[in-house]
Amino acid sequence: MARNLFGLSRNRIYQILELTDPEDKTSRFVSFAIVGLIIINVLAIVLESIPSFYSAYGEVFFRLEIASCIVFIIEYLLRVWASVEDPATFQDEFGKQIPNSKRRINFMLKPLAIIDFLAFVPIFLQLLFPGVDLRFLRALRLLRVFKLTRYFQSFEMILEVLHDEWRSLAGTMFIMLVILVMAACGLYYIERDIQPDKFGSIPEAMWWAMAALTTVGYGDAYPITPIGKIIGSIVTLLGIGMVALPSGILASSFSERMRQRRESMQSQINRALEDGLISQDEEQSLRKLGRELGLNEEAVTALVESSQTIFNKK
Repeated sequence: MARNLFGLSRNRIYQILELTDPEDKTSRFVSFAIVGLIIINVLAIVLESIPSFYSAYGEVFFRLEIASCIVFIIEYLLRVWASVEDPATFQDEFGKQIPNSKRRINFMLKPLAIIDFLAFVPIFLQLLFPGVDLRFLRALRLLRVFKLTRYFQSFEMILEVLHDEWRSLAGTMFIMLVILVMAACGLYYIERDIQPDKFGSIPEAMWWAMAALTTVGYGDAYPITPIGKIIGSIVTLLGIGMVALPSGILASSFSERMRQRRESMQSQINRALEDGLISQDEEQSLRKLGRELGLNEEAVTALVESSQTIFNKK
């Protein structure tokens, strides 16, 4: 049991679940099956919110939930069991061997592993606490859509960008919070006597300030005094900049990530060209690396051809 399960070695299970090699038919089938199951679950959650559908097919939805949770539990347990096969977890930063138990705990604390765990928690809450609000359970079950980040490189890159830029984004959110509070306080003192139903308190004024900062402007609350209009105009102009700021940060970081991946790919191509020729095995390895880095076949081919052209001109 420690080394084999259903005739498969632990390393083979790790390859199927974690590497998702496009050339591995078993790994590809498992990936497509899990992605399909996640999509079906999200559609079921959406349809459950329609009273007529839920009353007619409530039993079907519940059976689908049970079956899905069984699959997600098995997947999670297999991922935890096979996680010790990850070469990156063999040693710590000091070169000391890490025991399997600690490596599994480290894996369970990773964001994607936590998402995998949350994917099947709702069914236990529903069985243990039948009175739990179904809307709360639906919200938890919607977290399953984040499991798709394992299978789409663009999602993974977005998470990496958010992780890299969280300090900058937190700073932007702090500035927006300061402006929000100041704008709400200003409008409260200026408009409270004229529009007590809309600006009767600072929290009520915050609704207008948030709508103005995000440049949405629902129109249900707006200043009518001259000073209030001036403040409102300033807040709206600041809102345009505040919305553009995090967008620029994310776009710049996303572009930098793509540049780093292309440079990493270029470095491997140059290494393969050291002997003046890229063999068939080297080309397959490069294309596999390109898929792992999220580069499409056309981009990899263009990099290889341009590198060969430059090498031949030397």
